Amino acid sequence: MALSHAILVSLLDRPQTGYELAKRFERTVGFFWKASHQQIYQQLHKMAAQGLIDGETVAQAERPNRIVYALTADGQQALQEWVATPTAPPSVKEELLVKLFALGEAAPETLLRQIAARQGLHRERLAEYQALREQHYPQPSGLKPRQRGRYLGLRLGILLEQASLAWCAEALELVGALDEPAPRANENASDGDPPLAR
Repeated sequence: MALSHAILVSLLDRPQTGYELAKRFERTVGFFWKASHQQIYQQLHKMAAQGLIDGETVAQAERPNRIVYALTADGQQALQEWVATPTAPPSVKEELLVKLFALGEAAPETLLRQIAARQGLHRERLAEYQALREQHYPQPSGLKPRQRGRYLGLRLGILLEQASLAWCAEALELVGALDEPAPRANENASDGDPPLAR
């Protein structure tokens, strides 16, 4: 997926200015696909040059002119082709997990602080997601198709945050139980590291 695809999806409901798109992006697609306002503005210019979107200039008396972007037929076709493309599972780059591989060398207190900080972030995000669900999606079965798609994204976010909080609690317990560094690997060699789940 590219930023252009997220922008095409965001323009499905109605034409928007770059500013409107960037602000709305933060509260919808932006939960799962991060992009700065500058990146969005740059991408809009590229997409307009490619004919995927059309920008209409709207004159304003006391403010700079606004450019309102809308999907073109080519943009709608590109969106349909992208939706039809098989989706690969996301690749995860999780620095905290790699740091935990250093347990035995790294001080447990250092990692406990980082796990606790992560726990706080997950609590905040879960509360935000749950508030959005209560405000906008109290009855999922009655939602229109595009609203159902947004709800399902939010629902996955809620489940991921709940799972992350459960992991943080377990990690705090296991790392907190370490009152001294474990033996170095070459002092207590095993037959090999157990594989991670695939």
